Amino acid sequence: MTMKFTDTRLLAIDLDETLLRSDNTVSNYTKEIMNAVRGRGIDIVLATGRMYQTAEPVGKALGLGNVPMILFSGGVIQELESKHMIFERTVPLKAVHEAFTIAKYHNWHMHSYVNDRLLCHHQNAQSDLYERQTGARAEFLGDALYDIQEEPNKLIVIEEPEHIDTIISELGPTVYEYVELVRSQANFLEILPKHVSKGLALEHLVQHREYDISHVISFGNADNDVSMLSRTGYSVVVQNATAYVKSVAKDRCGHHDADGVAHWIEEHIL
Repeated sequence: MTMKFTDTRLLAIDLDETLLRSDNTVSNYTKEIMNAVRGRGIDIVLATGRMYQTAEPVGKALGLGNVPMILFSGGVIQELESKHMIFERTVPLKAVHEAFTIAKYHNWHMHSYVNDRLLCHHQNAQSDLYERQTGARAEFLGDALYDIQEEPNKLIVIEEPEHIDTIISELGPTVYEYVELVRSQANFLEILPKHVSKGLALEHLVQHREYDISHVISFGNADNDVSMLSRTGYSVVVQNATAYVKSVAKDRCGHHDADGVAHWIEEHIL
């Protein structure tokens, strides 16, 4: 017998490699399911590592209305249509400059996000990959990138997956006092403000509502989803999630390229 979740009040859903297909789109079926969820009076929050520029088209394609979005893996909560900023935390410049110094020495690709702008040193395979995957438009600043004087929402390193653990060990001792380091994909390492996560942002959102986080179901696939998967009343990971993330969640659904999240919601919520 299929378990039904009749007391669910909110769905918190990651985007990349969870709700979105590999081509950065959602199917008509997923759109229909999201509309049906909202028709039941259940709220939907997109919880992503993306910035507003690249999350907004997804929210509008889904027809979600003026819902809050958790952006930058919890560093920002911003409304979809009004762009009203509910919450924001940024990376201290001391950590930014130290991280860039280390990245420059090792020749890592590290880019920054300031005021919904994606800032890179120069165009390369990593920047092309990121633009292609998210629809972002990068700005290439050259060495001026290393001297930014405005605190960014986050930094991200894009390198081969087998190098990320080494990068963490190189960066950690210098910047752990100021930031959180978390993978959002196998080859993406996010550098976030201290005490920032999707789970904490979700707690911030629900504390002003008439229900608590036990009435929330979260969906994800990567390490930066663990903080919400471990906090919500129920949690679901896609088939393509990492082994560690699967060990944290309470249930699994199909692959992100096969509308896994939407099929689970139709079976258990609608």
